[in-house]
Amino acid sequence: MKSIRMLIVEDEPALLELLKRSYREKFKAQGFDSVTIEESRSVEDARKLAKGATSNPYDFVSLDVNLGDTTLTGLDVLSTIKRYHSAWMVALLTGVETDTSVDKIMGKAAGIALRQRLRRDAYARFPAERLLVVEKPSRSLTPKEAEGLLGDRLEQIAAVYEEVGRLRYIFRPIEVICLQRVKVSKGQKPTKKFIETASTQWQIRFNCGDIRTLPDKAGFRTLHRLLCLDRAESLTPEAALVAEPAVEKGQPQEASSADPVAAFFQAKGIDWNSLDADKRDQLVRGALSVKFVKFQELRGLQDEDDLSPNEEDELKGIIHELGPLAEAAETAYDRMRSQVDDFSHKATSLTTGDLAQNDLHVGHGSYDQVGDNRRGQDSPEAALFRARMKRVKDCLRENGFAQFADHLDDYVQSTGANWSYNPPTDVEWTTSA
Repeated sequence: MKSIRMLIVEDEPALLELLKRSYREKFKAQGFDSVTIEESRSVEDARKLAKGATSNPYDFVSLDVNLGDTTLTGLDVLSTIKRYHSAWMVALLTGVETDTSVDKIMGKAAGIALRQRLRRDAYARFPAERLLVVEKPSRSLTPKEAEGLLGDRLEQIAAVYEEVGRLRYIFRPIEVICLQRVKVSKGQKPTKKFIETASTQWQIRFNCGDIRTLPDKAGFRTLHRLLCLDRAESLTPEAALVAEPAVEKGQPQEASSADPVAAFFQAKGIDWNSLDADKRDQLVRGALSVKFVKFQELRGLQDEDDLSPNEEDELKGIIHELGPLAEAAETAYDRMRSQVDDFSHKATSLTTGDLAQNDLHVGHGSYDQVGDNRRGQDSPEAALFRARMKRVKDCLRENGFAQFADHLDDYVQSTGANWSYNPPTDVEWTTSA
């Protein structure tokens, strides 16, 4: 089901009602089954709503220019929307270019300046590809003529939104052509000859942020495969290795990179590789059981939004001490919260270490059940896949895409050795150029 959440900023009550009715009709004609409309009648209120929409931006904003303020206009609201990434697309509805009534409110000099610089200033304050400046019907038209003309223009706005909306979420590779100097052997004079070479770059945009281009990174092809999948499909680590090599250039290949749990114990002077499965289980259970009870208590308070500052610091300290085992503790906690009925009959027989070890490689990772005791030990392919996804998210966070990385944490899931991407219905990625 296609949905749209929009804000209409208009100070004339009669026109506001007409816009609400007409927008709802035009967007439904474009296939949007759910149209949610919020309204604002002043610059101050509209800017307040824009500031509060950072975490949940509007899909579309219809913005009047003259809002009855003596100093501020809809352009100031537009600047706030851009600054807080509060909306994907904006239609600036204006009558000031032909209607001089704004002179009575702001003064003749200000009115003339606004009319002369309106479009230039508007496109300087918001991305041009997502902004429409639309003239309101002239006041000289009859009400019926004005309503018909306005309806035609809103229909065009809805059609443009349908097209522009497809570029809201972008993750796609592009080939960039550049010139490279021809290499010469040692001792020879440098050549002035150049050849064309192609390199892969990645265009990325998440939600209402700016589009950026990043160089090719290990794991980007894996993520691209996931985002291209149909919602009912999944990806195995073995299939992912077809797109990227099992041994990635520039990545360390020590056992610690594939198995952070091994690195955790080796850092404490324990020869993890020499231990059998039972000894490893005992070490994990012992390491988790000391801290897990308090971890569970503090995480419960955090979920209930009842964590004091001191308790928040204590929880961060426990997570830091657990290191790579924090993922196992979080997984065990999630399972205990979401499957209370399943665990209630065996809570007395399972220790916290058992619970965590049973789910050691679930959660944000993938696992293959291999080995004599079938404890969920990572296969080499699954370990590489899990490490690759971590590098992808780390890279995104380092380059300003923290919300995108958090989105992947929430919606890239694994069951057994299969990985899938299950986003909300209103998130559709553009993955091809």
